[in-house]
Amino acid sequence: MPNDEPLTPKTGLVVPQAPALSAAQQAVLAELYLPLMGPLAYSLYAALRSLQSSENELSNRRSHAELLGILNVDLPTVLAARRKLEATGLLRSYYQQDELGAMYIYQLQAPLLALQFFADDLLSVLLLDTVGELRYQQLAGDFAAQPIDLTAAKDVTANILDVFHVDSQKVTTPPLSVQKVRAQLAANEPAEDHSPVLSDDDFDWQLLGQILKQNYVDLKQVASSRQLIITESRVYGISEIEMAKLISEVASLTTGQFDENQLKLLIARRYERPAVSSQQVATEATVATTTKDNKASAQLSTAEQQLVTYAKQTAPYDFLSALKQEKHGFVTSGENRLVHDLIGRGVLPNAVINMVIYYLLQNRELAALNRNLLETVANDWQQHGITTPEAALMHLKQRKQPKSTPTRRKNNRPTRKEIMPKWAQQQQQTESGKQPAQTGKQITAAQRKQLADRLAKLETNSEKED
Repeated sequence: MPNDEPLTPKTGLVVPQAPALSAAQQAVLAELYLPLMGPLAYSLYAALRSLQSSENELSNRRSHAELLGILNVDLPTVLAARRKLEATGLLRSYYQQDELGAMYIYQLQAPLLALQFFADDLLSVLLLDTVGELRYQQLAGDFAAQPIDLTAAKDVTANILDVFHVDSQKVTTPPLSVQKVRAQLAANEPAEDHSPVLSDDDFDWQLLGQILKQNYVDLKQVASSRQLIITESRVYGISEIEMAKLISEVASLTTGQFDENQLKLLIARRYERPAVSSQQVATEATVATTTKDNKASAQLSTAEQQLVTYAKQTAPYDFLSALKQEKHGFVTSGENRLVHDLIGRGVLPNAVINMVIYYLLQNRELAALNRNLLETVANDWQQHGITTPEAALMHLKQRKQPKSTPTRRKNNRPTRKEIMPKWAQQQQQTESGKQPAQTGKQITAAQRKQLADRLAKLETNSEKED
């Protein structure tokens, strides 16, 4: 959720002491996290480490002005970089007010180990979309451990009890000082940051399991990869049968286990394809299925109903690709990452995400998706409880409806509708080549002669007076 708490250069900040990073963690931070968050967020992470307080007292605070001076940037830029650190799990931010004023507490988090990073569904998919498949494989190879064959070796490692003498009674019943330290460390341990869990109500796990069981795939590993399977199926619109085929392709014939990274690469290669025209797909989808006859769809036009059907039956990536192709453009790696990120949050259904994309690219006529606008619209729709594309269209229509109050000018006077007089209407018709309307009161020849005589008489009297 975006931060709405006030933040100025005078706002205080406290950075509690965090353990130093090991060489392996620094390598992961530079090679795996840096491509995701960018150089400014990377610099912000280092700057916050330089502002750590060893006392961990809230009264010993600094100001954000000092942080701005270190980075030589403005406050909005720092805020954007901070959100990237928070999104990638490298920072937890807390806001507090006390007698000294407002302040933020920034708790630095250590980066994941390489194995944990590549095992994380969202982070690994984001890295793949950011750096591309070739670089992704290179990074995976760089961090892959090179095991040594120990089959012919004998383990001669000494046991701790062989080297040190430890009182067995103290081992079974630890001393009070040991128990206190354990309790203190456990209390200071930061809470585990769980990744967002996607809803899988529409995914048939029983069908997937039956197919994979016939192909001798390890179902325990499938269960542990549940989040990855849901993420990929929602992003690309992969059915249970198609997902089973993909998993079977990368699964080992001997052990039945599969490499998650290989599954991600296979899906990326197979489904990141040029999309067909959205008009063609919309027509096919309309023939295949009909729009439900409910109150919302009844108020939509035929074109809007086709759009709703297309949004319901198309994966967000294909929907985005079709729109960009119609605009003679292409899907950027950043846009693909934004779609993955929004789906990964699990806050909006796929069909509603498609409508967000359509609104920004078509109604707003953007050349490419913008993170701030995408998150703003998605956040607004979530707050309004929009869960269907029909509701999204009705929401947009309601916002476009004019207010019932009369339009007023700058002098607060209501404007009135100007009615064109009949003579002006007749003149407009005459100028446009039409005959003027007959009024039924045409002047006769006798009346014309009478008027001419009166004018002549008036002119004669005027000359005599002169």
